[in-house]
Amino acid sequence: RSDFAQAMLYAGNIPFDLDQDTANAWPASKDDTPFGQIPVLKHGNMVIGQGGAITRYCARLAGLYPVCASGDVQQQQQHQEAAICDMYLEEMMDIFNGIFQAKSAPDKEAKLAAWKMLETQHLPKHFALLEKNLEQSQRPFLGGSQPNAADVAFFAVYNLYDRAGVNVNDAMADCPKLKGALEGTLTLGNLKNFPKRGLYFTSDPDHDAY
Repeated sequence: RSDFAQAMLYAGNIPFDLDQDTANAWPASKDDTPFGQIPVLKHGNMVIGQGGAITRYCARLAGLYPVCASGDVQQQQQHQEAAICDMYLEEMMDIFNGIFQAKSAPDKEAKLAAWKMLETQHLPKHFALLEKNLEQSQRPFLGGSQPNAADVAFFAVYNLYDRAGVNVNDAMADCPKLKGALEGTLTLGNLKNFPKRGLYFTSDPDHDAY
């Protein structure tokens, strides 16, 4: 889940330290976290748990989350933009959560079937809905005229499935606007150089993470 927050920081060119040692030694530090789970963000004296809160905080740091301006009309517009951004962030988590169906399937055959379902049904369905919303908004990005946290979150979930070996290109074959939004989002900060770290999710039955 930390990929979403990390993507925000990469898109905003914000340096950070990834504490893999603590993560790899889990649950040794469980009692030091707010809710006994990871990921956790430490910023100065502040410690934040819960992936959604961490992602939104990083999005704000990166200037990718709508903020309220002064004036009643401007505030109303910004509240609406923030709500739309939140809507898409929740949608990306719905897309992401599908991957656990394959990860937790009881045996090899069930895993193969689950990964196939994600590739041929789950992703095409959700990508088509995002495409429809882009068409209706008549804007180039989920975030509007410019990419924001919603678009970066789509990159993060797309990247997770891509790295897992799912044919995301075919899943998005009928979504030209969504593809264009993704390409435009990759111009943000250093997002195009988002690192490819160790796999936790994979559709490869011969991989240790399967």
